[in-house]
Amino acid sequence: MTERKMKSEQNRFAPLIFIIIVAVVAYAAVKMIDWGDVQLRAEGDMYEIIVFADSSDYIVLEPVLREALGQEIVTPQPEQLFTLYREDIQNFSRYRRYKNLLIVAPLDGTGTTAQYMNAALSESVQELVMAEEEFVINRYHSNARGQMIMYLTGPTLDHIYNNIMHHADRLFYHFHNFALRREIEGVTRERRYAKADLSEKFLEDHQWTMFIQHDYYLAINNPEKNFVWLRRATPPDMERWIFIHWIEDEEAHQITPEFIRETRDNLTQQFYRTVDDKAYVRIAPEYHELQEVNFKDRYGIKTRGLWRFSDFSGGGPFINYTFFDEETGRIYMLDGSIFAPRYEKKKLILQVQALLNTFEPAPDPEVDPIQQVIEDVEPAVE
Repeated sequence: MTERKMKSEQNRFAPLIFIIIVAVVAYAAVKMIDWGDVQLRAEGDMYEIIVFADSSDYIVLEPVLREALGQEIVTPQPEQLFTLYREDIQNFSRYRRYKNLLIVAPLDGTGTTAQYMNAALSESVQELVMAEEEFVINRYHSNARGQMIMYLTGPTLDHIYNNIMHHADRLFYHFHNFALRREIEGVTRERRYAKADLSEKFLEDHQWTMFIQHDYYLAINNPEKNFVWLRRATPPDMERWIFIHWIEDEEAHQITPEFIRETRDNLTQQFYRTVDDKAYVRIAPEYHELQEVNFKDRYGIKTRGLWRFSDFSGGGPFINYTFFDEETGRIYMLDGSIFAPRYEKKKLILQVQALLNTFEPAPDPEVDPIQQVIEDVEPAVE
């Protein structure tokens, strides 16, 4: 009788125990999703590209690969953006979760990497390659969140060589663009540390918003000149400056290289001045490149260059987006500068560029401005 009663008690509590177990598992799953741990994040340096290629093929391709992907940026010292390291495909498992992987082999090859390439690509993709309609296939987040694997192939080794020669900028763009997207995602992942009050203030006062990291502060807010300056000075010998400027009732054709140079120099002469007010920032003539861009479906020009103080006491790199927003009739100028004399600057520039890309020129007033920024900058390469 006692034994039967104990079994009855166990049966009575069994559904409750089952519900508790299910609830615990569900809670753990939700937390994993919240923190992005469902898929491990990619490992390795974001500026390293692990190249898998047969040794005989790499001897031929290495010079053009390094020229295409090892491009330098001027900061003002030349800094190589990506560094290439060759590995045998047999070691793939060791690097399977690294950020940047490049697998190079011709479809007619007989080496182990060529065998891997043929096994990895579907028959329909191989047909496109053999017809010379495609030679780059990118896969994202295959083994880790934030990973990019590029398959670079062709019917023969000569086809690969020629495609690298003629499409070097395209190859570089893929890796650089995904590095920028990683940085944007990393920035917006810090939502709980963001200065949401500043984002809301800009929306209310100026009808635009952007993501403001916790260690930036508002240095200047000048409504009369339509100018906002954000600064970050941590550590003390490393400065990052961002300014936003807008001009009302303009048109896209106003945006020219001369307009950008004159506008930026006028603004920095007014607002970027030394403490003693004897020197100011201006564009340095040594390095200056412009590129037409589509900034969030709006025509614009991206400018990379160097700035320096008028008394030659210091300088550094800057990046600038100037674009026209048809909805508001405004020309916007977004600008980020770095002053870090003793530091490598390529990652700092990418961080500033990521913040500029969180800018929202015509946000929906009914939507949380930070949430709208986050939704808008989801990686477009997935």
